[in-house]
Amino acid sequence: MTAAVAPICPVSCATSLGGREVIDVGASTFNLQRLENPQASLHQCATKYGAVALRSMFEKIGYKHQERESGVANIPNLLPAFEEINLSDNLIGDEGASWLQAGLTGNTQLKTLLLPRTGMTATGVKDIGKLIGDLPAIETVVLSSSTIDSNGLKGEFCEGLSKNKSLKSLYLAVCRLGDNGIAPLCEGPLKNHPTLEHISLNYNRLETAAANNLATMLSTNKTLRYLDVCGNSLGPEGAKAICKGLKANGGALQKLGFAQNAIKFEGGKALVEFFLSGKSLDFLDIRHNRIGYRDMMSLRELMEKDMDSKSDGWLYLFDNCTRQLFANGSN
Repeated sequence: MTAAVAPICPVSCATSLGGREVIDVGASTFNLQRLENPQASLHQCATKYGAVALRSMFEKIGYKHQERESGVANIPNLLPAFEEINLSDNLIGDEGASWLQAGLTGNTQLKTLLLPRTGMTATGVKDIGKLIGDLPAIETVVLSSSTIDSNGLKGEFCEGLSKNKSLKSLYLAVCRLGDNGIAPLCEGPLKNHPTLEHISLNYNRLETAAANNLATMLSTNKTLRYLDVCGNSLGPEGAKAICKGLKANGGALQKLGFAQNAIKFEGGKALVEFFLSGKSLDFLDIRHNRIGYRDMMSLRELMEKDMDSKSDGWLYLFDNCTRQLFANGSN
């Protein structure tokens, strides 16, 4: 039995640089992250398509779909068949996000939506939140390096995420969320999302208040497997708060990224003791946390009785190399 082959459905679309691009809307992957000419500048690559290309594509699809439905033309079904959309490093902005939301709502095939560094602000991210709520097969969404700020996830985004029942991985790194920005997430969809297993909140200016919200969320969320909060300022008290949340979590969380959070020896000791107290965490990263050399030696003394082998490096292995702890000392 031969596998079904997606029909070739070329659509000629305008671009923001004034040219035209042929896009096959029958393909499973829609990828505009291209460096086709080594002499092109990054700015040219980022602005080649823009929101204009998305608007043109969805308008053409709409026109041809109307012709097909009305019987004016005998043409194949042009509803997008994309399973993956990669618009990384294309400056589509909020207008492009609006066209994605309008053109993809109800799509039953899309699994991966990659939108890092696309020039979106909170307005565009709200539209993507609405879209997430209307995509029954979506599994991975990347919105990193969007200018969301502290109020961007309130309302439409969290409502869409709460409505969704399929998402597994969400990247919100480098979005300037701050403590107030992640509060709606922790108090809303993250409390009990049925499928979300991974979330990245790296480099979001998070401090102790954010750690308290995350800890409260962990006490009720039994689906999340990987929490990544590297590159923030959670500090020693934040590390202790997360430990309390992990204890209440009952072992559901398996991986914790906590590097570059200025937790110092006090916070590092709390996390290492939790890691050693049971086998629920199989990955912990506490590198670059202002833990001095002597304090690192103290942490090693805690770990040595359980380590698989002595190590002078950053990686420490436990339980027949099935569990990993990354740590290092600094001056």
